[in-house]
Parts: sequence; C-alpha cells; structure tokens
Amino acid sequence: MKKNALTIGIIILIFLSVSLPLSLGFKVNQSFIINDGNTLYVGGGGPGNYTSIQAAIDDALDGDTVFVYDDSSIYYENNIIISKSIKLIGENKDSTIIDGGDEDILIIYDANNVSLSGFKIQNGRYGIRLGSSSYSLFSDNIFINNRLDGILMSNSSYNTISENIFQYNDYGISLDWSLSAPGPCLYNNILNNTISNSSYRGIQLSLYQRYNYIFGNTIENNNKEGVMICCSSNFNVVYHNNFIANGVNAKDEINNTWDDGYPSGGNFWDDYTGIDADGDGIGDTPYNISGGDNMDRYPLMKPWGVNHPPDAPIINGPTSGKPGVEYNFSFVSTDPEEDDLYYLIDWDDGYEDVIGIYPSGTEAYASHAWAEKGTYIISAKAVDTSGAESGLGEFTVTIPRNRLLNTLFLNILRSYPNIFQFIQRLIQI
Repeated sequence: MKKNALTIGIIILIFLSVSLPLSLGFKVNQSFIINDGNTLYVGGGGPGNYTSIQAAIDDALDGDTVFVYDDSSIYYENNIIISKSIKLIGENKDSTIIDGGDEDILIIYDANNVSLSGFKIQNGRYGIRLGSSSYSLFSDNIFINNRLDGILMSNSSYNTISENIFQYNDYGISLDWSLSAPGPCLYNNILNNTISNSSYRGIQLSLYQRYNYIFGNTIENNNKEGVMICCSSNFNVVYHNNFIANGVNAKDEINNTWDDGYPSGGNFWDDYTGIDADGDGIGDTPYNISGGDNMDRYPLMKPWGVNHPPDAPIINGPTSGKPGVEYNFSFVSTDPEEDDLYYLIDWDDGYEDVIGIYPSGTEAYASHAWAEKGTYIISAKAVDTSGAESGLGEFTVTIPRNRLLNTLFLNILRSYPNIFQFIQRLIQI
C-alpha cells in the first residue's frame, strides 16, 4: 500500500512540474531536494580525509556532502563520475581547482538532485557533461579553458545553472542531443552567469531543446554568436540578458521569445540603434534577431542589473541664521544612468527628511529651523530609483545665540546702571 501511494505521489508531482511552467510562462521555480547526510572531506590534511575527489564520491551516499579543501594545489583528476544525489562543494572557487588534462572532468549521469559549487574547472574536454539527470544546481563556479563546453547538457530537465563564470571555452553552455544520453532538455534555468570569450558560442540550444529559461546573463566577447538557437529548439524564453561585443549577438532560426513584455522589457543589445523618446528605459522600435523572424520587442536601453550610484549631492543655502527661523536649502545630484532621485537629509539636530522624487540633475529644495544655537553640518545622500546610494554631501550652518537685546537697547540701559545690573542678573547676555 505504501509503495502504491508513493508511486501515485510521484506521478502527481511529475504532472504538476510539467504542466505548471506552461501556465506560468516557463518561469520555473525549482526546488532541490537533498537531505542533509554526512560530510566527507577531501584534502585539508585531517585524519581520514580523502586525497582524491572521486574516492570520496565513491564512498558517499545519497544526501551526503563532499567538501573539497583548496590545499593551495590543483586536483589533477578527470572522468569524475557522479551517479548519486550529493553535494560537491569546493572551499573557494578561485583556488579549489580541478584540472582535467584535456579529458572530461565531471560526468554526471542518471543522477538527480546534484549540487555543485565553489570550483574552478579548467583544461578539460567538457567541464561538466550532464546526461539523463534532473533537479540539479550548478552555481558559483568558474569554467575556464575547456576545449569543448563548459557545461554540456542532454536529456536533462529542471536543472539550474546560475552565478557561474564561463571564460575561454569553445562553448560556454550547450543544450544538445547526445548519442550517450539521447533526448531533449526541458525547463532548465540558465540564470545570472557571465559567459565570455568563447571560441564559438556563449550559449547554444540545438535539436529539440524546449521551454528553457535564459535570464540575467552577461554574454560578451564570444567569437561567433552570443546565443544560438536552432534545429527545432523552440518555446524557449530569453530576456534581461546583456549582449555585448559578440560576433553576432544572437541568432535564432526557430520560434522563441526574446522579451518579457512591457514594461519588464527584453534584453540589452550593444548594437541597438533605436531611441527611447518617452524615457521609459525601453527602445521605441524592436531589435531584430538574426536567422529568422524573431525580435526583441522591448529592447533595454541600458544593461540589465548594472547600476552606478549617483554623485554626492551639492548643497547650497545660507551659512548662518537664527534659532527658530526656517531656512531653505537646495540639493542637486546627477545619476550616471539618468535615473530619478530622492534625497535623504540629516539636519544634525536629531531630525531627518526624505524628499523626492526628482529628475537627475534637477535642484530639490527643503527647509529647516534649528531650535538652539550651534554649528550644524547638514549631510545628504542621493538615492536612485534602483536603490543605489551616493556618497555624503555636506554643508555647514552656524546658528548664533538669539540676542533679545540689541546694541541700541543695551546702550540705553547702561545709562541707568542700577536697572542694567538688575537685568544682567535676570538675563545672561
């Protein structure tokens, strides 16, 4: 009975995971179910630690973690096979290095819920070759100088590749039909990676790769195409990526989606020649994708996810005044992306103000009165509509004592010494 119930549950889960993305525009929220087990250590010199990554993986059970120390040396290993649900974690992606010696480095086959992070994977044929595997996460790694692909994926679905750096590979990421793992890749997420200097292509989808989601990546200086989609690979979604200085920024021979509608927008294209007359950050004319009839209907006018802080505000106003009197001050800052601004003002007497929103470069005004004498330093920050804060602008104001008795009145009082001495006792001049 328990076995039958489990089977029914799995069938329901598979049905939901396949059907839901279709109704949600392919924005797949993936969960990675890896139970916490034991931790096996590689390197580090501790008692019982393994000297090779493969040996630790061989002894690991589903749900275990294999932690690899950087050890200030390189792990010369290749054809590392992962066929179980484990976490493989490197101590530091810049210094925990696996060198494949021109062979495949990591082969993940018929293994779901694998998590890999914290490695520099270099000098292999394929950095990772993933086949017949699902619900795995590859994040915060560096794939560099691999002869073919940083990651090659085939017949694998619901995986996420995020926050990685791909440099100087022939292909950064490929989703392809492989003879060793025949079948399409469906509902995978390629998110927030930097993919550059590939000899051929940054990302390639070929032979029936469908419903994949490519979002938030910076794809630059790749020799041929930044992204290439061909060979019956359709229904994929590509937006909020930055395409910069590729041989051809993108080529699509099939039917895919290259934007997220308005006002979310599409991608940033460094060779887009349109204008933004209404100032909404989206080009007024579409960007045509090479290879067919596809277009980005809402190209972004500035790179996605790149935001520079505004300049520190310049403050102007009176440099002195009297207690209890309001004085006007101006604040002005310029934002590199011409975002609108608001200002956070500290009057240095326990009071603060927030004013805005104002266009970049436009003077904003605020008034304030100080109750007591003293020297006050007004400080202000400009904050753009993307949340980036400027440095502090400062301005000094001196508020002298509020003298109730002016010089003429004092001279008159001094003509009557007795009265003058009496008033002196009452008021400190």
